[in-house]
Amino acid sequence: MKSISFRVPGIPATAGSKKPFLYRGKDGKQHASMAPDNKRQKPWMNQVALFASQVYRDPPMTGAVTLVIEFTFSRPKSHFGTGKNADVLKPSYAKYMTKKPDVSKMVRAVEDALTGIVWKDDSQVISLDASKRYGDRPGAAITIWEME
Repeated sequence: MKSISFRVPGIPATAGSKKPFLYRGKDGKQHASMAPDNKRQKPWMNQVALFASQVYRDPPMTGAVTLVIEFTFSRPKSHFGTGKNADVLKPSYAKYMTKKPDVSKMVRAVEDALTGIVWKDDSQVISLDASKRYGDRPGAAITIWEME
C-alpha cells in the first residue's frame, strides 16, 4: 500500500462558499458569475499543492484512497492571561476548537488542491478522518494511503 505524509505550514483556509458578482462582457451585456468567497482559499490551496508535489512525484493515484488531515490553529489571545500570566492558559479556555472554520470546508480545499497531483479526482477518497485543534504551529498534517 502506497502512502505519503507531509505537513503544510500556514493558516488553513476553506473552499466551497461562493459569492455572486455581475460584470459587463465584451458583447456589452451584463453577465452573472460566481467567485470564491474566501480570499485566502487560492493561496492556501497553492501552498498545499506545492508541499504535496515536493513529496509526491509519481503520476496521480488512480485507485481508492484514504485521507487523514489534522488542521492546527493558534489559540486566540483571549485564551491566555495578561501581564505576567500572558503565557498561562485561563482555566476557562476552550479545550476543543468549536469555532469557524468548518472542518468539511477545509477538507474540500485540500481535496481540490491535491487533484491532479496526488490523485486524479477527489471522488477517489473512500475514507476520511479530519480534525481541527489548537496548537503551536498552524497548518495541516496530511497523510494519504492508496488502497490495494
